[in-house]
Amino acid sequence: MFDWFNDLVAALNGPIWGVGMLVLIVGSGLYFTVRLGFFQFVHFKDMWSRILDKNASDSGISSFASFCTTMAMRIGTGNVAGVAVAIFMGGPGALFWMILAGMTNSAVCFSECTLGSLYKTKIDGEYRGGGAYCAQRGLNWKAYGAFLAVILMIGTACFMPAAATFTICDGFKNAIGVPMWVSALIIAVVMLIVVFGGVKRISSVASMVVPFMTVIYLIAAVVIIILNITEVPALIKNVVTSAFGANAIFGGSIGIAIQQGVKRGTFSSASGMGEASPTAAAAETSHPVKQGMANAAGVWLDTVIVCTASGLMILLTDCFNTQFGYVGSGSSQMAALAAEGTNGVIFVQLAVQQVLGAIAPLFIAIMLALFSFTCLISYYYEAESAAMFLFQGEKKAKIRKIVTRTMQFGMPVLIFIWGNVESGLAWNLSDLALGSCTWINMLVVLALSPKVFAMYKDYERQMKAKIDPYYNPNKLSWKGVDVEMWNEINKSRIEAEK
Repeated sequence: MFDWFNDLVAALNGPIWGVGMLVLIVGSGLYFTVRLGFFQFVHFKDMWSRILDKNASDSGISSFASFCTTMAMRIGTGNVAGVAVAIFMGGPGALFWMILAGMTNSAVCFSECTLGSLYKTKIDGEYRGGGAYCAQRGLNWKAYGAFLAVILMIGTACFMPAAATFTICDGFKNAIGVPMWVSALIIAVVMLIVVFGGVKRISSVASMVVPFMTVIYLIAAVVIIILNITEVPALIKNVVTSAFGANAIFGGSIGIAIQQGVKRGTFSSASGMGEASPTAAAAETSHPVKQGMANAAGVWLDTVIVCTASGLMILLTDCFNTQFGYVGSGSSQMAALAAEGTNGVIFVQLAVQQVLGAIAPLFIAIMLALFSFTCLISYYYEAESAAMFLFQGEKKAKIRKIVTRTMQFGMPVLIFIWGNVESGLAWNLSDLALGSCTWINMLVVLALSPKVFAMYKDYERQMKAKIDPYYNPNKLSWKGVDVEMWNEINKSRIEAEK
């Protein structure tokens, strides 16, 4: 039924995810890493401490709530099924490039989230920001900002949810035989209930679910690693040699390993796409760089830690196949899966089954449901923020309410549909949304990079002076920054300077 549509989407993904994307993401990551003095290593401890800031207000959520809401988007489908797909498509070496991409992508995420916080403003009493706001307010690119908002709104509301929804449904089908449409219907209904509560309810759900699901999942990974600890040295060697196309047993080339590692690493963290900046802008923080730091730590947790955990579980138990003909022997089902061309979450379920036994598929299905559902609610907030940009102004307040209600009902309907399509179409749709948004958003991030470097310099100056960093727009500001808002946020500190 959807074959022609899948072929069209796959054809569009070809040039979007070609060599140009590798140059854009890897090049930008290295550029920001070098220009920011390798901040993700220099400020490693500080980066993680910014997550725990719990200051909130009527206008904004806390940095911790913002972090959890952002992680709700990051720690999801890409961390489980995405890693399995990367290994199937690119061999074990894809994991190496995924980890490396995570380290450099943290600098990209830092930059876009710092900018999102810097150029945020208030709409209907709440902080709103993101790539479109940066384009309009920071670069005076009004038409481009509107174009970016439209693409991001369509991408996050319509297409990005496809892979997450399909993966939840597929997980429960594999585990206990629940029909895909039943799981899709339940997800849609719960989604409707959550998004009707707005950003406060979304961040509240994320703050409760994200820490719990992450810890439980990592515990399962640690158990598997410990039980297979003697295999780790050989595994590391296999991953590294495969990363450079030197391990013939797994097939593939260095080009495919890099492409899949960077592609899935970028999908997992969404660095550069613009997904994280709306949530970063929603946070109550005294300095934009603080929120940039918190979000950069999120990329490490997501791609460097959780994705690595998934990869190690799959590889240590030998529960994986590759498109080049390698068939794992960790489970009796691997040969049948290879013959069918099946891959994805089933690899992780079989890997955990080696330790937890028959309950493993259900355990992973539940973890994946939590991971992917939090992705979905985060996607909704990002789409809503883009919609708010398109209909700014007091005269459009009624239009904003209508659009919001339409999205609150419309997105669950699409979620139900995506839960009943083929795996290939679901992933291709999500890749199309991610890739398109990344190309459009990164132009804004790179164009505003001098502002990122200036803000980071201001942050470092205060840190060296042993001052809790805060942003004074009267000393360091540019056209488009909401000076009045920032003066209000840091009122007491700015007045103390006088």
